[in-house]
Amino acid sequence: MFAKGEILHHPVNGYEEQTWDGFSWPAFFFGLFWMLAKGLYGHFLIMLLIIAATYGLAAPLVWITYGFTGNEAHKISLLRKGYLTTAQWESRSAPSLTVSNSSQAITTNQQRDVVTQLRELADLHDRGVLTDDEFSKQKAKILDAC
Repeated sequence: MFAKGEILHHPVNGYEEQTWDGFSWPAFFFGLFWMLAKGLYGHFLIMLLIIAATYGLAAPLVWITYGFTGNEAHKISLLRKGYLTTAQWESRSAPSLTVSNSSQAITTNQQRDVVTQLRELADLHDRGVLTDDEFSKQKAKILDAC
């Protein structure tokens, strides 16, 4: 029989995909259609060619084979597509415990932001867009925000 396997997570949007262990009754009963529904296109094409080459005589063998191996093939396919196991997903989305490093990064980014703003302001002043009075006021605002 089959049992719930592990849950795999899409790496970008976190969508959860339940996998199953053991015999797959849907793969057994629906064969090629099940492969298409699960995105096993390579398996679908190979089995379609085998069935066509044997004039349909291999169909029961395909159904039985994928009854036993279909769930594992689907799980492997998802992992190859980049899905993450629950352990990988949780370790990836766990918050960083290095508070001092994150506060240093914020301070560094703020300093870069201030420097960038001052350079842009100086460029506008040099081009004559801002008067001396406007430049002094804007510069004071930026430095006061620090």
